[in-house]
Order: sequence, then structure tokens, then C-alpha cells
Amino acid sequence: MIYGHRIKKLLILFFIFFFSACTHNRFPELVIAEEEMVEDCIYMDTISETSDPGKFMADFNKYRTYYDGELKVLERVSYLGATHVVWVYNYPIGSSASAFWCKKK
Repeated sequence: MIYGHRIKKLLILFFIFFFSACTHNRFPELVIAEEEMVEDCIYMDTISETSDPGKFMADFNKYRTYYDGELKVLERVSYLGATHVVWVYNYPIGSSASAFWCKKK
């Protein structure tokens, strides 16, 4: 039964890591929207960020799904208190998004 205890610990650590890596769990209040969805909402700001270009010189992050710029934009939009995000552009070298606040229906 020693191995059963270790497997339980390993599974718990795996699930903690998995759920902390998802941006949906990091920013649960944000909705990725299209322009038509935010017509009746209040525009807050356009946020732009760049990624670290040194990360693309070496292939250390080849399995990474989100770029630094994207996460920085989502964090800043979350700090504004926005409810919806409309991406202007989202490239590995940089990202930009417009933040909107919408009333809950």
C-alpha cells in the first residue's frame, strides 16, 4: 500500500498543476468575445503587450499554448475589472485586446 499513497499524492499534484495552468481557471470572469457581442457594453481600454523575444531563440517552450503577451494582456484586463475581451491581434511576439464591461443579464 506504500505505492497507493504515492500515486494519490502524484495525482493530486498533477491536477493542481493542470488546473493552475489553464487560463480559464486563472481568469474565470473574462469572456473572449467578438465585436458583435459587445455592442451594448462600455469600452474600457485597449491593452497591448509584447512577449520576450529571447524565448523564441531557443526552443524551450515548444509545447506552450499561451504566449507571454497573451497572458500579460489577460492579467491587465482582469485588473481593470472588464468582463469581455475582444482580441485585436494575438501573435507570439505580441498581443493586443480591447476590454469591455457588460452588465450581467
